[in-house]
Amino acid sequence: MSPRTQQQWAEMRLNASEKIISAALDVFKQKGFHRASMEEIAKQAEVSKGLAYNYFRSKEHLLAAVMERRFNEAESLIQGIDEITGALNQLATILDRLFDKVKKDTMLYKFYLTVFLQPDAPEAIRHIGNTSEKIRSQWAKIFEVHRAIFSELGVSDPEAEVIYFRSLTTGIVAEYVMEPKNYPLEKMKAHVLHMYQMKKGGGD
Repeated sequence: MSPRTQQQWAEMRLNASEKIISAALDVFKQKGFHRASMEEIAKQAEVSKGLAYNYFRSKEHLLAAVMERRFNEAESLIQGIDEITGALNQLATILDRLFDKVKKDTMLYKFYLTVFLQPDAPEAIRHIGNTSEKIRSQWAKIFEVHRAIFSELGVSDPEAEVIYFRSLTTGIVAEYVMEPKNYPLEKMKAHVLHMYQMKKGGGD
């Protein structure tokens, strides 16, 4: 058997890392961050505990990797949005994509919210946005897409509206994940779109 190339070793390391991150996400969703252990994560990933620590030196840094994946996924909400005609249709598409993701994996979004909202969130999470140029670039792109939509809708302060819209949708998602069987998610989506339709038709 010929020795592995550097590229093959790099791919193996990437695959192992992704496997551990996926396992961590599963364990975090089931048990929460504080009750999960590296031993349980390693067992879920079918790797040794030592190998897990070789890739991630602490549970906090593994959580940071999990959350960084979440930040990367956020960009998918705006993919191809410029190909959709009309700001209101673009906004409807973003809401559809977001709420579809939430409905497909409610426990995942409940976990995300729990991590961000807890006052003792690990510092590793707080520093992701400050240390990753890629994430800063992604969030700037997402912000600009939303700002352009609200500008086209005629909102007087599009930048402030982006922050309001993010707060609004975060609140809706939080309410839904707490009681998914009874929360009127589709009704709320329709209400949000109607609100912006009125803004476009009659101003702020």
